[in-house]
Amino acid sequence: MKVSIANAQIVLTDKDSILEGASLVIENGIISRIDKVRYRFDSSCDVFIDAEGGYVIPGLINNHAHGYSLGPLHPSAGIPISFGLMVRNLNRHLLQGTTTLLNVDGFALIEEVEAVNKIHPIKIKHATTHMPLSTKAAEIVDGAGLTKFHKAMTVAEMIERGAVAIAEVGAGSTLGGGAASYYFLPRAIEEKTGKLISAAQAESLKKAVLGRYIDPSFVDKEKVRSFLKEAELEEFLTVEEAIEITTEIIYNPVEVARNAIEEAADFSLKYNVPVMVHNASGSKDAILKVAKRLGSNLIAGHSNHPSYDKDEILEVARELKKLGAIVDICSGDIFGAKQLFSADYIEPTLTMIEEGIADIISTDFMAGNWDAMLRILEEAVVKNKISLPKAIAMATSNVAKAIPRIAPNGGIIEVGKTADITILDKKQLSKVRHVIINGIPAVIDGVIKAPKPDWVW
Repeated sequence: MKVSIANAQIVLTDKDSILEGASLVIENGIISRIDKVRYRFDSSCDVFIDAEGGYVIPGLINNHAHGYSLGPLHPSAGIPISFGLMVRNLNRHLLQGTTTLLNVDGFALIEEVEAVNKIHPIKIKHATTHMPLSTKAAEIVDGAGLTKFHKAMTVAEMIERGAVAIAEVGAGSTLGGGAASYYFLPRAIEEKTGKLISAAQAESLKKAVLGRYIDPSFVDKEKVRSFLKEAELEEFLTVEEAIEITTEIIYNPVEVARNAIEEAADFSLKYNVPVMVHNASGSKDAILKVAKRLGSNLIAGHSNHPSYDKDEILEVARELKKLGAIVDICSGDIFGAKQLFSADYIEPTLTMIEEGIADIISTDFMAGNWDAMLRILEEAVVKNKISLPKAIAMATSNVAKAIPRIAPNGGIIEVGKTADITILDKKQLSKVRHVIINGIPAVIDGVIKAPKPDWVW
């Protein structure tokens, strides 16, 4: 297939510049020509796209997302989500401009990811967490999605068969973060009392019992008592019962998961692959320790995590940067659901971008309520925290450098590179108009056009 794109502003992330009034040609999935000519008509082209002055950028590479593979869900290895929800998640990523996703539900097998690659245009790359301590932590908190085949798999075999990273090590489920607040603790409270609490209420109970650093010696009984009153649970739970449930659900896997970070560092050094860890207040000390060993082979995921206070986010990120680690921020749900990230967290997130502390950006999952990466980057560009090319690099070329095998011939707009391309509206950076994957249009004018079986989408 031959595709021509005209009337474009081509964002050159590797040069921190924009080629205005330009056009490009794609042939057989590769960028074959880039011209400083606004329109170049070619009758031999199969598809012609007028970018209408919009930005042509590399397809976004999302280095940290969950919920689109057939394998166990999250580092807690829960039962996989439904096929329909998985496809809806993928479609949402696609419409947000993503062409490559790293599956950080790392217990999934190669076959479970490749089955999805066969029915959706987004390129899903493999990660692995098939390590003893990660498995043990998952089984403590959930593990219902693990079969004997998942347990028998090894990091070595996964890497040999195509895994590009060890990820995600630790998570909200095993290290007392977001998933514990929006799923595991509310579920346990409901089973005990018949009443469902919100993620925000669960977060306040967790902090009352274990503090921000997931420490069982912290317990503040007065705050627990206040929680029970505000949540109208006084008739159903005693203070001691609330403490017992919280400790059992949240703390029990934490020590194992913290040790799993060290275990992952050993595997990372052995096989020379990046390892992505859950960076939050409960895992801070373990992460800083392995950062000294791994340098740029450590990716500190969602380093703007709300378990930190706003000043601490910056302190920890600066320290990680000094140690050579790759600092990731996530888009969270700051502009949308606001269940896990309040709007207050846009300030430290933008500061990280402005100071150059944040290297890359991802969505994470946010209980399925993630904001688009481009929404955060747009905010940073509009507020003059970063240039547009550098902002786009955080979701494209910087990720390709941090994880060398995730997009080995992609991440930038250049002749000879893979034609994974996203075209944005000229007036609104976060508005995705077209997406091309391997030289084939997947989204045209904001509508999915990729070939698909009728029964899937």
